[in-house]
Amino acid sequence: MKARPVKPLKMKRLKNSRRLILARTTYTAPISAEEKAEFVPFLNRLIDTAFDEIVPRFLTGIAVEDKTNGTPVTQADKTAEEKMRLLIEETYPEHGIFGEEWGEKEVSHNSEGVRYRWILDPVDGTKSFITNSFLFGTLIALERDDGTGFRPILSSISHGAANVRTIGTLDGTHMHLENRGTVVDRDLHVRHCRRLEDATLLATSHWSTPEQHGSANIQKLIDRVKMYRTMGDCFGYFAVASAGADIMIDPELCYWDVAALLPVVEGAGGVITSMTGGNPLKEINAVCTAGDIHGEVIALLNA
Repeated sequence: MKARPVKPLKMKRLKNSRRLILARTTYTAPISAEEKAEFVPFLNRLIDTAFDEIVPRFLTGIAVEDKTNGTPVTQADKTAEEKMRLLIEETYPEHGIFGEEWGEKEVSHNSEGVRYRWILDPVDGTKSFITNSFLFGTLIALERDDGTGFRPILSSISHGAANVRTIGTLDGTHMHLENRGTVVDRDLHVRHCRRLEDATLLATSHWSTPEQHGSANIQKLIDRVKMYRTMGDCFGYFAVASAGADIMIDPELCYWDVAALLPVVEGAGGVITSMTGGNPLKEINAVCTAGDIHGEVIALLNA
């Protein structure tokens, strides 16, 4: 199935208005019915595999190592990705894999000339995980390249500590939650916030800390919104997709962070761009909103 070409994000100024309006652009490629029937059940198997390795290690005082880039890693990160990679290689040996912990496996074309690649971030928010915060999650995306380059078609933002998972495509985003015998299944939709003064803003870390390479323009946004909390990593995007927040920003990310965010948020009706309003898969940072105030947020961040 041919993916729709992506048009660059455009901003236009309305007459007699200082508000910038963003033309709607999606970076998720459409998924076929056949692909959905094939890969959604497998994605759930990958989530189960990750949860089986991560959840039993949470709140256990697990040993923490430092990577060469100074970020923490645990056996939960390593083992969960290792088990997911094994499952992919056994089931779809021709598929590529790009994971945070174990790197990249080359991808092969199938008989129709299409390539698929799985993007894995087993514990997004390892700093939350090791400080006993429940906000960490697992990010998984499936990308397709049918000659126009890789674009995500399917993804999940899932939170093992809460036993909640999302499955997102351009067709929509669905949430499944299990809690003490109660099962909740529902579609997710962003809420519509039309004024910055009414918005809830989330971020992974405050812009002035060494963890984030943000600018003082972020403070201008913080000063405008109704509520600001540093409850970020993938949880922030889940919060926007599930109508719990209105804005999530990350001035610095990695590819395995971004790919899984797009289908979930865009399927729920939200918007994700880079900090400049461009392609987050290329600039590798993100601004996520429910859409109505996205242009105003981008304009303020780039003032």
